[in-house]
Amino acid sequence: MASITAFLLFSTLLQLLLAQVPPPCVFPFIYQGKSYTSCTEVASANQPWCATTANYDKFQQWKYCSSKEYGGNSGGQPCVFPFAYEGHTYYTCTNEDAEIGRFWCATTGSYDKDEQWSYCADTRLAANSQGPCVFPFIYRGISYSACTTAGTSKGKLWCSLTWNYDRDPKWTYCTPSEPLPCKFPFIFNGKHYHACTKDGASDGLLWCATTADYDWDSKWKACAVQEYEGSSNGQACVFPFIYKKRTFNACTNENETHGRFWCATTRNYDQDQKWSYCADTRLHS
Repeated sequence: MASITAFLLFSTLLQLLLAQVPPPCVFPFIYQGKSYTSCTEVASANQPWCATTANYDKFQQWKYCSSKEYGGNSGGQPCVFPFAYEGHTYYTCTNEDAEIGRFWCATTGSYDKDEQWSYCADTRLAANSQGPCVFPFIYRGISYSACTTAGTSKGKLWCSLTWNYDRDPKWTYCTPSEPLPCKFPFIFNGKHYHACTKDGASDGLLWCATTADYDWDSKWKACAVQEYEGSSNGQACVFPFIYKKRTFNACTNENETHGRFWCATTRNYDQDQKWSYCADTRLHS
């Protein structure tokens, strides 16, 4: 009898607790006949809000959007992207296995390893941009096994969130929280790596650590297999190239704010000032 009483008390407390937890934003939602795919300040005094139902006009259920991460066992520490969860690579928040569907993120590079997380700021969320990158994925009939710049206007790396982007076009940019370069060599599971690796990545992603010891701090990035961004929008490197009247036969991180490696995409950077960030697969210790 005592165990039944305790169970009923626990169930009552849990129901009261859940009743105080606001439901997640629903994107897209309808407000005054218009579809919104993210938090909005329409009809609000500079405070973003979202509907918690797909049709506000019908049900009038809503909440103010949180602008920072909150809760979780990390106490609201900010998201870290990318992060690994159940062997998949996430550049977005997810509601996978989440309480009442609220979106969360890991606050280190690997939830699988560290199990640290927060609920996501609602202002991070948008329609059609949740879930892990799926590798390989199909885009315009071609299979991609890494983030790509294909089809983008500014050479930014992106991935599909579905197996076939052509049929189900959901995607996200492959933009890490910390734009740091690969660090070679790095330690993973006690072993030294001098180049990008697929070891430990069940989704087959090439990756590298961004510090000397992944085992210690779980910091990493997906390796780019092609040039990306820069003033040339991801055009391929040209070697040798001239920079500040010097000749470079390889990528350099000279004068780059975060230490990322770059290259000129013409023979003479001093004259043309065209450049891209280098593919990480070009680099090694």
